[in-house]
Amino acid sequence: MDVLATGWTTDADHWTLTSEPRPPGRHVGVDVTTAGGHRCWGTGCVLEQQPQTDRVQLTTGSDDTGPSTLIVSARADVRAVVVRLSDGTREDLRLHALPDRTDVRVAVLVYPRRLDVHRIDLYDAAGTRFPD
Repeated sequence: MDVLATGWTTDADHWTLTSEPRPPGRHVGVDVTTAGGHRCWGTGCVLEQQPQTDRVQLTTGSDDTGPSTLIVSARADVRAVVVRLSDGTREDLRLHALPDRTDVRVAVLVYPRRLDVHRIDLYDAAGTRFPD
């Protein structure tokens, strides 16, 4: 299993973004442990082996007590992902390379369950926003 990234939320929850080969492609998942030590249900998806045709694929999840999670799988032509939450917060996500894949990169957002994702904007290398 490859650890792509780890981090902490503003509520002191710890998260880990991982990836591993799993038929029919590559599994990407995020695991969260709350500040109180509760291990939340993981959120994950399998990216199939063939090149991703959609500009972006989203996977969301949460359990009954922990934060919400968002995994973004973006084609290589997407260079930036910006998420706006319901409280007006702007989150600039970091895209991570996947082992053995050059066609997609992944990002994760772990955010308070009281908030909603209101908008996701994707940008190319020139800084131009892709159309909705």
